[in-house]
Amino acid sequence: MKDAIIRIVIQALKEINSARFFKTERGFQGRFACALYKVLDAEKIFPDDAIIEQEYQKRLRDHGTTQRPDLIIHVPFETGHAQKRWEDNFVVFAFKKNADEGTAKDDFGKLDIMFKKLKYPIAFFININGYPNISLENYEGNYKRRIHELSNKMEDGKLYIRHGYFEGGKLQIEDV
Repeated sequence: MKDAIIRIVIQALKEINSARFFKTERGFQGRFACALYKVLDAEKIFPDDAIIEQEYQKRLRDHGTTQRPDLIIHVPFETGHAQKRWEDNFVVFAFKKNADEGTAKDDFGKLDIMFKKLKYPIAFFININGYPNISLENYEGNYKRRIHELSNKMEDGKLYIRHGYFEGGKLQIEDV
């Protein structure tokens, strides 16, 4: 399923083809959520009751953290399907526009909290207008097999996307 999720996220990024959405983090995030819904509805890799939520509030008492991820894909615990709050967590996202090394490291730390407390199997750090940079070489956490970075930019009407991830403990970088 991991490869399918990566493919779907990249496909959704490719749907964002207007330079306007690259001007703000929130605008990009909202457009990405719309594109992601479109791709997910066609692919059907998650249960029918899985949803995408933006800026989902986490409560320390319930979640073990007050971290507010930018975007998540999950089946809400309140549906009653899961015994544990983390069981139907699928994907967590962090978005930053023009992230520098310090900003990226800060978000990597926040994603690590999501891995540890809520057991998300995969996370994406999306660096809007960050192409060609990949900051994962600065990742110091324990979840290298779960974390991915996608940096992008739109220039002269052309979209560029770079994917960074760890394989065999080594950072891999590819243009997609």
